[in-house]
Amino acid sequence: MIKARVNPNSGWHWVYYWAIALIGAGALCFQLYVGVEQTEKRFDQKIQTLSEGVRGSFYDMERHLKESYNFLLLHYGQNPQLTELVHPQNRQALYDFLKPEYDAMRQLQPNLFVMHFIDPNNVTILRMHRPEFAGDDLTEVRPIVAAVNQNRKQASGFETGRNGFAYRITSPLFDADKHYLGVLEFGVRPEYFIHRLNHQFAIKSQVLVKSEKLQPLEHKATYPIVGDYSVVYTDPIFNHLPVDENKVSQLIHRHDRTYLVVTGVHLGSFDGEPVAKFQMLEDITDFYQTHLRNLWGQIILGGSALLVFLVLLYLILRSYSRRLVATLNEIDVLQHKNKVIKHASEVDELTKAYNRRYFNKQLYWLIQQLDRREPVSILFYDIDHFKKINDTHGHLVGDEILKGLTRFVRNHIRSDDDLIRWGGEEFAVILRKVGLREAVEKAEALRLGVEQITWTHDIKFTISISVVQLHAQDTPKDVQGQLDKLLYQAKQSGRNRVEH
Repeated sequence: MIKARVNPNSGWHWVYYWAIALIGAGALCFQLYVGVEQTEKRFDQKIQTLSEGVRGSFYDMERHLKESYNFLLLHYGQNPQLTELVHPQNRQALYDFLKPEYDAMRQLQPNLFVMHFIDPNNVTILRMHRPEFAGDDLTEVRPIVAAVNQNRKQASGFETGRNGFAYRITSPLFDADKHYLGVLEFGVRPEYFIHRLNHQFAIKSQVLVKSEKLQPLEHKATYPIVGDYSVVYTDPIFNHLPVDENKVSQLIHRHDRTYLVVTGVHLGSFDGEPVAKFQMLEDITDFYQTHLRNLWGQIILGGSALLVFLVLLYLILRSYSRRLVATLNEIDVLQHKNKVIKHASEVDELTKAYNRRYFNKQLYWLIQQLDRREPVSILFYDIDHFKKINDTHGHLVGDEILKGLTRFVRNHIRSDDDLIRWGGEEFAVILRKVGLREAVEKAEALRLGVEQITWTHDIKFTISISVVQLHAQDTPKDVQGQLDKLLYQAKQSGRNRVEH
């Protein structure tokens, strides 16, 4: 410490002393303000990350459901034994024909709530889930059915039927000769989404449906009413918490625990009208206590520093800096967790490859950043005659094939190459710093490797591959069109080929 010679009769040393104290106090207050702002920002970021992660996973589950049931729809349309029975006069025969397969589907997917055949005039032919109720006209009570019968295009969304509220995939049904037979609808309970989201994000949930949308129910259940909504599903913990339904996000403190409640996803009907909302609750007690400790720690530290600043200015500033470093380290940990959650929303649930959302984002970015000195190529491939594998061995074996193929391809590409499940049995590989010639060689090696392997259940199959190299003038739509066209050529030329 530098000692100044002080005249005991002079007050100027106090002026300097307090000037330094005020400057130091101002600096400490500014640092305290920055620390508080960073802590609050972390909290807001947690809310946003949770909402976006749940929303992304929810939409991925919707897509997976559509893919699964579209495959069944195609299978049924190509089965003349079934299509000949789609008529009110054959209701019992249709039920007997489908009952074993329906029971098997229910066993695999307990939340399958609806399998419903409807004629072109919106009249029920058969409810597999309620076979005793048939012949009712759905025109006025089931808008999605009337819309699909009118335009003969698939629609999906949440809607209430006579027997309950469900997510419905409603599709036109044609026979092998393209004769229109009516509508086939599959529906799953909201619990399908809830259980998966609860497991993935460690949250509790409840589903609130607009009360007016529950009018079609044949048996009026006594649901708890919250404003304009009825609670059709809830975790018991919501019954003990004072949730304000008008807030998008809120903190609730109860019995020494702290909960974050977020309305993260609005559930829409087939035409996009919001009919329900999905509320999620996360126990953030540990996070919140850390948040408070950091906040109060900064306040106490700042106040203490002001009291002893005149004596130990250097030591207090150094102590505060250490605390700030600790806070920044905690922020780094939270940012890492946020990246993990974001990564989960871009990964296919079955194969753990990246999903189409990731592919679209990467494709747009790669075209924008394309450097001629570092080319980028894309492989697009699918399994030849995959439908036959599913028809012969079942969907579970088909899923094992998809996972096995994913492992094989991942083991034969570089760590910085991206493997994407485009949908169904279609995949893509992004090859960075690889030109067209090298990409074609890689595609041929993959094709030969797949052909030579005997897969699970002694299955052998081949793949067809299309290859393109990106150019600066390309658009994502152009690239996808080229890949589709080349893959089609490979299929038309006998399959088990590489086209570029």
